[in-house]
Parts: sequence; C-alpha cells; structure tokens
Amino acid sequence: MMRSFDYELEFKQILRLQQSVIIEEGEEEEQQVESSHAKDALPRKEKGKLRQVKVRPTPEKRKSPWSWLKNKIFRREGKGRQICLDHVQHKTQPISEVRNRYMVSSNGMNSLDGYSEFRPVIGDGECFYRSFIFSYLEQVIDRPDTDEEHRLLGVVETASARHADLGWDSEFPRSSRAFKKLLEEVKRWKNTESTSRCRKEELLKFFSTYDETQDIFAFLRLLVAIEMCSHRLVYEPLIPDVASGIYSLKVWCFLHVTPARVDSEYLMMRALASALDVSLIVETFQGDYARDIYTGPGVPRPAVTLLYNGYHYDIIYPRAPSSESSSHQAS
Repeated sequence: MMRSFDYELEFKQILRLQQSVIIEEGEEEEQQVESSHAKDALPRKEKGKLRQVKVRPTPEKRKSPWSWLKNKIFRREGKGRQICLDHVQHKTQPISEVRNRYMVSSNGMNSLDGYSEFRPVIGDGECFYRSFIFSYLEQVIDRPDTDEEHRLLGVVETASARHADLGWDSEFPRSSRAFKKLLEEVKRWKNTESTSRCRKEELLKFFSTYDETQDIFAFLRLLVAIEMCSHRLVYEPLIPDVASGIYSLKVWCFLHVTPARVDSEYLMMRALASALDVSLIVETFQGDYARDIYTGPGVPRPAVTLLYNGYHYDIIYPRAPSSESSSHQAS
C-alpha cells in the first residue's frame, strides 16, 4: 500500500532547507565575484577585470517562493537535480534506484553494472566537493591505521607553502585549519567509536549542516586553485579564456573555482584528485566524460567513485565480492 503524502511535514522540511541553503536575500541579485579570498589576493589591475564579471544568480533565486516550494515538493528540480533533504543521505540505495530517480534508459545504466549502491547528496553547487570528500573519508574511517590522515596533513603543509609562494591573501589559513581539525576528528572517531556504523554516523552528522562544512568546501576549492596555479604550464593551455589572454589563470580561478556553489568541471575534478593524490572515477549515463579522471600511484589507498548525471554528482559504491556484505548503511 502506498504511503500517503504528508504535505504539512514536507512543507516544514522544505522551509528549513530553504533557510539553510539560500543566502540572505538582497546579496545575490547581482553578486560580484569579490569574495574575501578572491579580491584581496589580486593585484589592482586584475581586480578591475574581476569587478566587471558577475556571478549568474542561481535559478531558484529568480522563482517566486511558491514556485520554488512546488518544485521541491513535487521533485521537479530540472536539469536532473532532485531534492535530497539530507546534505548526505544517511542510507544508501540500490543502484537500480538511479534509473527511477533520474529517469535513465536501460542502456544508460550499462556503465553502472559494476556498482551495487549509491548515496544521494544535496544539489547546492557543492555536490562534487561534498561527494568527493565524504566518499574518501568514509573509507578512511574504516582503515585500522592513521596513515591516510597523516599523509593528508602533509598535503596541507605542502599546499600552505605553495600558497605562500603564490603570494595570495586568502581564506586558506583559516579553511586549512578547519580541514586539519576534521582529520583530527576522524582519528578521534577511530579511537573512540568501536563499530564502523558508529564512525559513519559521526561522519554523517558532521556533513549534515553548513556550519562545519562550508570551511571544508572553501579549503578544497582553494586547494584546486593552488594546484592549478602551481602547475600553470599544465592547465593554462586547457582553458580557452586563459590561453587566449582574456584572463590570467589566477583571475580565472577566482571566477570559476573558489567562489562557493559554483559547479565543478573536469579540470577542477582532476586538480583536486591530483592535489590529494586520490584516484577518482566518474561514471556518466552518456559516456561523454573520461571515466578515469585521475589515477593514483598504485599503492593501497581509498579511491573515490562518483556518478555524474550531467548536472549533479552522487556517490556510488563498487560492487563488493559476493562473500562480502554491504557496510555503507547508517541509520
């Protein structure tokens, strides 16, 4: 028997979601890309270019409140996005549910034959960074050692030195402290929580609000910018506006990488995986992405696997050997 739809409950949940996701009205109408980690890091002549470029308001800002709520309630997100009331859904779903969620043809599901489950995340412009770091840490917390935590602390120190070499005045010192604090929390959970389920519940709790995670996403975005600008010869030829001289690579990064809730594309994904030295596989329905975004050094290390539907990223889990049972669920 189909469960009746509780409109009052859904309405209250959506209001809470709207308040947590939508930034105060009046700040976004014609928001200029002059965040504190962008404008202060630029020389004066490049600040002039930056002031001329404006961030496109998100589609939801241009809708009436009722239209916005109707789309949420009836799951008409458009562009393949669907509502996920949890920032990271607490329970994984069978991979077959992807077909219903995104209305995928049977042929489109062929690329997912090697996967057993997926975990939806909220679509707010941070879905790639949220999916990537959650998927990675979800595997780290089940490792008996702390080798990965110490390795990543070393990555942060290397990035800090590169940030200093670039001469940027940005949010990196503060956001990197937040990331190091998260790694220390992961180590603490491993010492105090006896079961995998309890450790994952702690991780899910951490990723359930913006209070903690917005600094983590700011760090990851700045890490991408540092990685790209520290390897200019690799990235500059791949970006038409940079290769043609319209923008310097630094200005381009402050326009397209570091601002919050700006969607990520191939170059950003590769730069993040390279900076953290974590293998990244992104599956699609259309087959229009290079599946292996970045391949690590070959040593035993967690690998991140994501699903990209053309507009949004979710976490997917490779199919385990038949002798193993799923351990991704958390209540």
